Amino acid sequence: MPHVVLENINSVTEVLDSIVAFTTKIEGGFLKVTDTYINSGQNKALVESLAIENNKNQSFFVELSQKKTSLTVRLLPLTDPAKTPGVKMIMAMLAKQIKDSNPQVCYGKTNLQDFLLE
Repeated sequence: MPHVVLENINSVTEVLDSIVAFTTKIEGGFLKVTDTYINSGQNKALVESLAIENNKNQSFFVELSQKKTSLTVRLLPLTDPAKTPGVKMIMAMLAKQIKDSNPQVCYGKTNLQDFLLE
């Protein structure tokens, strides 16, 4: 399962303000992030996403899950899209937005290194 761990984050709520909705054109389609939702415990959030690649639409949620001082960005298993380059790019772009929101935040463990932006 593709994921990115971001280190030095103390709460999901502190990163939600840094997530900006976007639509990006890619070769053969578009990537789009629209809304965010947070649970009542404020330790998990969902980011509504859409990847259109080569005339195939995939709607899914990216989950932001808080651990002590880290945040994991991963796909919500219930929406389980095909792990296409566009889906992975959305996850990497969200991780970059969060990383850029605070100079102390850094990338931790990931299997998306080919998609991460510095």
